[in-house]
Amino acid sequence: MAMKRDEIIREYKWMKVLRAILRMVDKLPGAIMSLIIILLLSPIYIVVFMVVVAIMTVIIPTLIIMISIRCDLDVEIAMYVGIILYCIVIFIVYMKYGIDDDFMSLFLKIWNVIWSKCFWWVDLLWERIGFLRHYKTNLSGRLLRHYEKKWGMNEEQIKDYIAQREVLGEWSITFILPLLHRLSKLNESDRDKQDIFLSDRFSEDEILQIFEMEESESRFDEAISYWRKEDLSERKKLMELLFKFTIVEDGIRNNEWYLLLDIMKRLKFNKNYFGYFKRRYSSLRTEFDEYKRSSLSLKDYGVSLQPYYSVLGLEEGATDEEIKRAYHELAMQHHPDLPKNANRIEECEAKMMEINEAYEKVRG
Repeated sequence: MAMKRDEIIREYKWMKVLRAILRMVDKLPGAIMSLIIILLLSPIYIVVFMVVVAIMTVIIPTLIIMISIRCDLDVEIAMYVGIILYCIVIFIVYMKYGIDDDFMSLFLKIWNVIWSKCFWWVDLLWERIGFLRHYKTNLSGRLLRHYEKKWGMNEEQIKDYIAQREVLGEWSITFILPLLHRLSKLNESDRDKQDIFLSDRFSEDEILQIFEMEESESRFDEAISYWRKEDLSERKKLMELLFKFTIVEDGIRNNEWYLLLDIMKRLKFNKNYFGYFKRRYSSLRTEFDEYKRSSLSLKDYGVSLQPYYSVLGLEEGATDEEIKRAYHELAMQHHPDLPKNANRIEECEAKMMEINEAYEKVRG
């Protein structure tokens, strides 16, 4: 069964502590370091093993000595009495319950679990005990790979998820979900892409709520009321998240675009922020509002527009529809807010400035 993100984060934090301890014990002698590492790697199973050893080596001899004192018997005789009593107990248990195949199967299953969780590490360290100090540098990485295989996530993915959660803020999650839900209902065909976007920021339970919660106008209004009271910087971060959520395979559809503008209006953004978001994301719209060319353009002043058409990959004289389509396709390649461009944001910012300028010039 796949682990939930929150469970992975808890284990990851424990593993970070464990790796720090591994570095701390580097100066200890090899045998002591081996024992400490084994205890750290599988503490529960080691405790079980130590309890069993304690029962066999401490408790039973203590009981025998107590019997010898109580009954005024020689210790050796008391030991034989103890062994006889132990055999009688085993015989009674056998006669009453038997030891069938199911019992042996259960015993072997439990033993296999203990072995795989505890003694596998003993084998691993025993093989390397003579070269442990040399091996220590690889142990931390091997430990991480062991956990990554269990988690299904690597260290970078976990760090990114933690960073995204810190950006969102734990107290506002409840009031983000209804807004994302309303947007998700406008484009249900791209749920898989939306799920990928959300999985970097939200837990499995939260994502399920986004897609499966009942439509509720009151819940949506509560979310709007909550965010209206937040600082402008927090509201701006929220809108950036909502805009990015709508950018999936083909871009922002008209119904999504108008809902986003309505949310901004209800959150009391001023015209400067409206302008900012329109300039930043209008190139990702799948449909454009009609525009009229001005009566005069740069061409009328003897300025060649061919360099601007070339930026858009067009020949001079292209139709309005061709210009819009070229502009949109370039934005879907180079926009800095697309997940695929996360490692080239500065380059994409510069490229989009060039594309936007060309688009404004050829529109006239």
